[in-house]
Amino acid sequence: MAQFAGAIATSHAPPLFIEPQFWAAHSDKVDRGNPELISPRTGKVTSYDDLVAEVAAADPGLLSRISMADFTANYARMQAATERLRQTVRAARPETVVVISDDQEEILFDDNMPAFSVYWGGQWKLKPWAPRGGPGDPILDSFARGWGDRELTVPVDTDLAEHLIRSLVDDSFDVAQFRYMRSEYGGTVGPSGYVTEARTRAPQPHGMPHGFAYVVKTLLDSAPVPLVPVFINTCYPPNRPTPRRCYDFGAAVRRAIDSFTSERRVLLVASGGLSHFVLDEELDRLLLTGLDRDDRAILESLPRLDSPTGEIRNWIAASGACSGIPFRLIDYVPTPRSAAGTGGGWGFACWLPATDGAAAC
Repeated sequence: MAQFAGAIATSHAPPLFIEPQFWAAHSDKVDRGNPELISPRTGKVTSYDDLVAEVAAADPGLLSRISMADFTANYARMQAATERLRQTVRAARPETVVVISDDQEEILFDDNMPAFSVYWGGQWKLKPWAPRGGPGDPILDSFARGWGDRELTVPVDTDLAEHLIRSLVDDSFDVAQFRYMRSEYGGTVGPSGYVTEARTRAPQPHGMPHGFAYVVKTLLDSAPVPLVPVFINTCYPPNRPTPRRCYDFGAAVRRAIDSFTSERRVLLVASGGLSHFVLDEELDRLLLTGLDRDDRAILESLPRLDSPTGEIRNWIAASGACSGIPFRLIDYVPTPRSAAGTGGGWGFACWLPATDGAAAC
């Protein structure tokens, strides 16, 4: 029988691996023209300049947290938390890692955007991350440190993945499946919901999406064990699953693992979140309270899960898989990087059985 080794949850955003001296420049380059800035006060898409006005009126104390000293301290905390997660993975000794993450206009577009899906091909590729438009920008080039700096062939645990698909269907989840990767991906998302205009990506070579690549590159030190990639549509209306459905999905994933008859030590990883591209610390702390208490009422009622903040759904699914196992928060690092409150809340946590290496977390 498979043995469930617990779960970890982690952010995977660029501030985890971009040096703090580049954060302000990154904000100037990316944040000002970002069409997905969601106000934590109204829950609506808001321009950068209007966010600056909101912060000045409603949260002037935030400005005191935007300094190189704060950036440096927060970066050090995130590096330390990531290293603790690496140690936790090593201590868990997984033979298979089930990764719950999402796609952000990488291989899934509006020609096919399932709410839940599982990849079960024999392997998939991690390709070196390259910024659109080519190399040469020291900020964007640094993304390769977190999401992949060389090509890797990553094995997939096809037996467990197929069992997971069948078990989820038997458990009333109409999960999508795919087992082949195309050489190039491109397409369009939107308009729908907060995505107010159609966004089109030209076809280009692409390997695994960055949320999965981060697990391989950063947490597994580019020495992957077999994966089972599980996708939740966290970002794109109109078919994003509700928090309640994500919790139940995680519980169904756990039942599938527990019913797998071949021997495996299986670790679950939730990759993504918390609030971003605009920090919503109130939302993040409400989530963390719900996780700590395993309180479904809190988790099911979470508001404002638009934009990549919706990756919180991955953490909720992990909580559903780990009901009854103690939640341990390694660190939560709320990090605004501009007067508009852009940035995010970066989180690192685990659920490990008390008798099985929890001290490593």
